[in-house]
Amino acid sequence: MVELLVVVAIITVMAAFIAPVGRGMIIRSRAINCSKNLRQIGMATMMYAGDNNMTLPVTTHQRSRGGKSWTLTLQPYASGTINFKCHEDPDIARVYSYVLNDFLTPNPSGAPDLNFSILAKINRPEATFMFAEAAASYTNSDHFHFSDYDGGKIPATVLKYQIAVEVHGGSANYLFADGHVESLSWPQVQARLDSEGSRFVNPR
Repeated sequence: MVELLVVVAIITVMAAFIAPVGRGMIIRSRAINCSKNLRQIGMATMMYAGDNNMTLPVTTHQRSRGGKSWTLTLQPYASGTINFKCHEDPDIARVYSYVLNDFLTPNPSGAPDLNFSILAKINRPEATFMFAEAAASYTNSDHFHFSDYDGGKIPATVLKYQIAVEVHGGSANYLFADGHVESLSWPQVQARLDSEGSRFVNPR
């Protein structure tokens, strides 16, 4: 009987250690799958740009000028296999979790003089994010709305309202304009926003 109690105690202690490790592995696995989704979007975006004079895909805002949302134009470049939805997205009804940075669209709302939709115009594409994961509260849009802050600092609260900055265990995935993907914690994002001459959101 004593031996049985000892075994039960050992199993209980081991379970207490193993459970958090298991949860951590699941979180990391889902974050990796999410980054793979973004990399596929990035590759499709670069192929699209190659076929369109190095211009990036557009959003629903450009429909009046004959444009189609990137959610439609990118799929053919991946044979229809792009997964636009992150497994951690709590909104099961939402069609896509990933959203385009409106600073990289032609003449965005709030800054109609801007046009960084041409890759050659982005001075440091490795520093400006192109796609990120949308917050649960941010719905019904294929692009973010940050361009209203052109010429000024984007408040951290505004970014956090639109981007799911802590969706993967305190971090989120970002696809940059050069095609690479980074997992950044919320403090890391805030540091980039606060850095002098930051191009994290606004490429100029």
